[in-house]
Amino acid sequence: MSGPIHFEQEPGARAGAPPLIVPTPALVMAGALIVFVFGLAISAKLFGFGAFRETTTAVLAERALRFVDVPGGAITVMDATTNTVAAELGPNSNNFLRGAMRALTRARRMASIGPDVPFRLVRYVDGRLVLHDPATKQSVTVTSFGPTQVESFDRLLMHTK
Repeated sequence: MSGPIHFEQEPGARAGAPPLIVPTPALVMAGALIVFVFGLAISAKLFGFGAFRETTTAVLAERALRFVDVPGGAITVMDATTNTVAAELGPNSNNFLRGAMRALTRARRMASIGPDVPFRLVRYVDGRLVLHDPATKQSVTVTSFGPTQVESFDRLLMHTK
């Protein structure tokens, strides 16, 4: 670049107004900032720094569950191992659980996966409680959402009806 950049005045601009001139060093610095930010983003993606990864720890407790919609808005939670009812969730209750299940089943529907593969509810030694979908490899870390949500999923993990 040679010298500052001059912009033409807009039609109807005030007569006698000084021309808009952007200094070359400012343009160079703006361009360098853009290149730097893109460089950071690309290197973060390539090398994984700044990414959140859950470390795997030993499993403390685990239960395979199927969620069956019942007419009227209720949900029956079945233990997939014993094929017994683990819980019955009435309509308009357990909204967080319903939301988590809706998100996971939406991914199954988009991948044309049926309800044959049960979900896994896992309590790890480090205290995390995670709902896994082995069919889509997605999961919801329940402990990230507070003690009320953990309690509702803990009941499914530990108790039978």
